[in-house]
Amino acid sequence: MTAEEKELYHRMLELSHRSQQRGIYTESLFLTEGEQESLSFLSFPTPPRFEGGYEDGERRLAVFGDEGEIGYPWPSVISLLKIAPKMQKYADSLTHRDFLGAMMNLGIKRELLGDIVLAGNEGFVFVLEHIAPYIRENLKRVRHTDVCVEIAESLPENAGKNLEEKQVVAASSRLDALIAAVWNLSRAEAKDLVEKEKVTVRGRLMTDPAKEITEGDRISVRGFGRFIFSGKTGETKSGRSRVNIKLYV
Repeated sequence: MTAEEKELYHRMLELSHRSQQRGIYTESLFLTEGEQESLSFLSFPTPPRFEGGYEDGERRLAVFGDEGEIGYPWPSVISLLKIAPKMQKYADSLTHRDFLGAMMNLGIKRELLGDIVLAGNEGFVFVLEHIAPYIRENLKRVRHTDVCVEIAESLPENAGKNLEEKQVVAASSRLDALIAAVWNLSRAEAKDLVEKEKVTVRGRLMTDPAKEITEGDRISVRGFGRFIFSGKTGETKSGRSRVNIKLYV
């Protein structure tokens, strides 16, 4: 366990103890996928569940507390904000980075912000509810575009990146083999990306090209994109693997 993982574990252990001793729900700040993955292997008096505000959330809170023991459902502490240009006709083409940068320029720490989901030229941002009024009052511009910020009840249907389901043929379910198959690279090129620390699996940096990937793993490759490994479906006559993936497009 690294020093960072030990520090994270001790913070979460304190939240777990507090929940158990006081009979209340306790929550962390927003955690990365890698931090969530680290916690899933550790033991807690009250094990956490993860909440990001919507089903496909990547950045999520660790929530400690059992409804059966506490006596009521967890009262969500996550708000959803809609950030939209005041005049679409004159607006910049806004990206995830633009919305994130504008909020962090207000002095807001990243761990107070969850996922940022795009719908057209609008940004929908999951935030801790106590910071939502500050963002609504102070966020006036994203890049050179004047914006308005309001509470949203839910994500619109067209929000987020589409997932394209594909079947590819790979030498195996090794990390480098899958990267090579998804983006039509040589194994040497895929291996080089991993060794140059450009690849994460479930949010954790990977440096071993031979790592076996399991169903549900989300792989991100800097400069190329992301995909989810959905599992092996069969083999070709030459013994190569047919695998299903979901590619972010």
